[in-house]
Amino acid sequence: MGMTKKNKSNVLKIALVIIAVILLGCILILVLKNNHKQELISPTSSIEKTPEVLDEASEIEEEGDQIFFVPKEEIYSFSMTDAHGILLNFQKEDDKWVYLDDLSLDINQDRIDKILNYISNIKFIDIITTEDGEAYGLNQNSPVYIISDANDNSTIISIGNIDENEGTVYFAVNYDFTNIYVNKGKLYNIGEYTIESLVATE
Repeated sequence: MGMTKKNKSNVLKIALVIIAVILLGCILILVLKNNHKQELISPTSSIEKTPEVLDEASEIEEEGDQIFFVPKEEIYSFSMTDAHGILLNFQKEDDKWVYLDDLSLDINQDRIDKILNYISNIKFIDIITTEDGEAYGLNQNSPVYIISDANDNSTIISIGNIDENEGTVYFAVNYDFTNIYVNKGKLYNIGEYTIESLVATE
């Protein structure tokens, strides 16, 4: 016996309700995931900054004006101050990144690519002109990221204090501590990596 028009109508209504609930659930998941990702950028976030979390945060598009950009494939070497305050030096050899301070270490190439996401495209949301870079935690001894291309042109990014209220971070370019730039916070995350987290695991 076939379905009556009334039964067909009821089945159609139920199907539409189910589809609507599924779509609403998908939208909710996307919104929550996006909010979670945005929180990953902030240096004042309470989320534990595991290497995996830092890797994910490196792919988030950040607000602001571009002050520095170089395609990742054009970066020949770079240095970074890690979470222990140690300056780590890396260089590309035969399309593979090596740790110059200990060539015996097998470096996680995918993680280096995530770090390059951070340092190849640096943005700022404000500029502060000052005669006192120290007030923003910026001096010759501040943590640095140094990016060099194949022609040995280098750019030095010094990292200063965090604005606890805004979750932003101050930085300077090429040791010019009279022009202080404000980053939304993403730039700070590079310094959360350690050399241990950059070594490949089997």
